[in-house]
Amino acid sequence: MSFSGSALPVDTPVQLPTASTNASEQEFVELRLAQVPLRQTVELVRIDLPPEQAEPLLERGVLPGCRICPVRSSPSGDPIISIDGSLLAFRKETAACLCVRLITQFRDAG
Repeated sequence: MSFSGSALPVDTPVQLPTASTNASEQEFVELRLAQVPLRQTVELVRIDLPPEQAEPLLERGVLPGCRICPVRSSPSGDPIISIDGSLLAFRKETAACLCVRLITQFRDAG
């Protein structure tokens, strides 16, 4: 499978945005699915693949805005994710093309 020039190799470091000091701004950290630790729920922001390569993902419900949770890794290190109650296996190269953001949950002090 070939990837467009916008795809990042799996081991490419991603610069994370700095934390906002303005409470009115939405706080999030954006990274690649390949970098997400197991059991960390994230939200898909975008798919950095050409349309013909993104279509099979879209058909399986991998859509911007969906929540994804890597639950385990295959013996070769490829991520296995949970999405809407289903398990899907991705290649590391595909996971590196899925831009996600960490979901931060705040508790009320009351």
